[in-house]
This record gives sequence, structure tokens and C-alpha cells, in this order.
Amino acid sequence: MTELFHVDPVSGIPIYQQLVDEIRSAIKTGKLPTGAQLPTVLAMADSLDLARGTVKRAYDELERLGLVEKVQGRGTFVCYRAPEAAGRKEQAMAAIDALLDRMEELGFTPAEVNIFLDLKLRERTERLANLKVAVVECNPETLSQLSDQLRGLEGVELYSYLLSHVEAYPYNLGEEMDLVVTTVEHAAYIQSILPEDRKIARIALRLSPSSMAGIVKLRSGESLGILSCSQRFGALLYEACAAYTENVAVDRPRLLSEVEDWKGYLRGKTAILVPEGVEKYAGEEALAQLRSFASGGKVIRCAYEMDQGSLLYLQEKLNRLREKKTG
Repeated sequence: MTELFHVDPVSGIPIYQQLVDEIRSAIKTGKLPTGAQLPTVLAMADSLDLARGTVKRAYDELERLGLVEKVQGRGTFVCYRAPEAAGRKEQAMAAIDALLDRMEELGFTPAEVNIFLDLKLRERTERLANLKVAVVECNPETLSQLSDQLRGLEGVELYSYLLSHVEAYPYNLGEEMDLVVTTVEHAAYIQSILPEDRKIARIALRLSPSSMAGIVKLRSGESLGILSCSQRFGALLYEACAAYTENVAVDRPRLLSEVEDWKGYLRGKTAILVPEGVEKYAGEEALAQLRSFASGGKVIRCAYEMDQGSLLYLQEKLNRLREKKTG
């Protein structure tokens, strides 16, 4: 069964979230029917070369979403049923009966069950007060950088998706998200695949001040290389160099994964642009070569972020959604 699932360690999306999305897709498309048993945490971790804690976190999230249930001593099983299979009330009563039966098997008294339920309901209420926000971008570098910026917002439960992932699994944005954040470039497309009542926040991005400072300080006659994880991010940096440098020899962008002759590539260059957080995307050899280059040349880390107007707009939109959700 593990062959159904794949993760990409350089996509910019947390590995556990990729696994959640893969399993959720398999469940909702019927590849994993109700009652199917998921591989053990150990088996899944070994098959995908992941840490056990990463797989456990994914399984915990799937359980929280009501897609799987863990049965002590037996394993983890798909429990999702399509809404049309039974009325919401019947499903709720059946779930409560199953829970109470299990609590009785464990030897808890009705009073103890009531205490546990009260505690969990309080936890759930506090968690539900958070806004579920999805951020969507077309390249992993900008997605990761934008996600880091959004994680600083209070009361936000953040989910990061590449645009290609949304194209493959659009329901990830349509079911649970309070708000979808994306750039103006992608907003119209995303709106076209979502239910009409879904909220979208359209934002504008800019080069971070430190990135801009590194680029504009390049002097006439310098030779510049651009390395990236994705072609799109490399193209953005190339356009920025064309706009903000004069008489600088700028090589066409190269993917980090494509450089084989590092000495040949770096020869004659005085500066290199790389994504902020390049350690996520580059192998040990590439990082060693960049560190060596930095001893005599410039390695400029580049990031895109929301402009100030977009940040204020987004904060106001979140405040209104939170008032509506809690009021």
C-alpha cells in the first residue's frame, strides 16, 4: 500500500502535510475505502525514508480530521464515510456510541467519561477559534518564504500548498479553509476552482529589503550567477537583476540540481544569488561549494515577502473572519 504515497523533500511543504494530503486524497477518491488499514508508522517511515515522528504526526492529523481511527493493539483504519452515506445526526450518534463502548471497555466510569469529554471539548473549542489559512504559490522558494512570514500571525493555523498540488487536489482548499492567501497572479484561477463562498486574499509580493540591498549594491563589471530550486524563482531573480543593476554580467538562472561542474560554473563570478533558506534545496556538495565561494565572493540570499499594504489588508481580513467565527 505504501507505493500509493510519495513525498518531495524539497517542495517547501512540510513533509507530514504532504503525507496527510496524499492519504486524504486516496481516502476521498476511494483508493483507500472505509475500513482499510493503513501501514504501521514503522512500515510507512521505512518505505518513504521518513522519521517515525513525521509519520505519527501525519496520522494524528488524519485522526483529528476524522478520516482515520486508531484502534489500540490493532492499528490505524480508514473511518471516513461520504456525507450522503447517512445523515449527519445518524453519523454523530453512531460515533458517540462507538466512543462510549470503547471507554467502557477500558474500564472508565460515566463520571470519568464526562470529565474526559469536557476536557477535549474545551481543547477543541480553543483550537477551532484559530483560523485555518491556506497559502498557495507556484514555486517552493516563495511558498516557504511566504509561509514563514504568515506563521508570525497570531491565531492562524497555516497550510502551505504549491499551485500544482492545488490543481491536482482542489478540494484541499474548498472544505476546511477559512481563507486562501495567494498572489494576484494566481487568484483568478484559484477562485475558479473553489466554491463561491470561499474567501480569497489577494496579496502582492516584493523582494525583501535585504535581498534588494544585496542586488543594488552590485557594481558595474561584476559577474553574477543565479541558482534556484525552481525555474520560476530563478526567473524572478533574473528579472529583478535586469531592473536594478547596470553593466552587470548576469548569467541565465540555473537549477541547483543541474550544476555538475561547480568549479567551472563559479569560475569568474563575483556574486551568486540563491534562495533564502538554500539549505532546504541544496545538497552537501552544493552547500560546501557555496561556503567556499563566500570566502572570496558574495552569496546573496534572496526572499520575497508581502508588501506592507498587503500585510495590513490581510491582518484586517483575518480580524473580520475571527470576529465572525467567534461572535
